[in-house]
Amino acid sequence: MATYTLITPTLEQGPIGGHRLHTHFKQRTKGYTIVNIDGTYSLTQYPSQDDLETYTAYYMGGCIHTGISEAIKSEMIADGVVTESNFTAE
Repeated sequence: MATYTLITPTLEQGPIGGHRLHTHFKQRTKGYTIVNIDGTYSLTQYPSQDDLETYTAYYMGGCIHTGISEAIKSEMIADGVVTESNFTAE
């Protein structure tokens, strides 16, 4: 059975205003955490430690996750949290 490497979705965050002071803030990449709650995958940006304990499974944003099965990959794509481009065959 094939396994995959997952790179979680990201968002480019940067300055949120036009004031001259905003030019001092750099744009950064923020990873979304993928969580499984009762068989449904969704995205969250800032999970707390207490939240992590309640999830069936989670994949922390900004990380590379290995050993993802074909079944999990298919469920994530079906739930719309990732696309095929987030996965690489191992």
